[in-house]
Amino acid sequence: MDDTDGKILDSEKGLSLVDNDGELYRLLLDTFLSDAKFDPESFGKLVSAGNRDGAASYIHALKGAGRQIGAERLAAAGQRLEDVLRGKAGGNVAALAGKVLTEYELASEAVRNFRL
Repeated sequence: MDDTDGKILDSEKGLSLVDNDGELYRLLLDTFLSDAKFDPESFGKLVSAGNRDGAASYIHALKGAGRQIGAERLAAAGQRLEDVLRGKAGGNVAALAGKVLTEYELASEAVRNFRL
């Protein structure tokens, strides 16, 4: 899937992942906002230090948090960047990190505006 495919926040998918438990889904959304942060400066330091494994793990956690709530575009952008960091694909890390940041910001806004 291309990172522009899919929904910013597919709440139906997210809810289905928790057996339509609205209370649990709301908790996951709140946890996403409080714990799943993408800090370009922290990420950049990992990359600049040559710590591609650390950078990949950082993105992996963010990607997983996004996937868990149905943030499909964030998950796709994160997967693409993680693949590059792990040497599974070619690509421009800075450009892909910019895409992850954009999708993270869009997903965060969608989560803040979500009403169950």
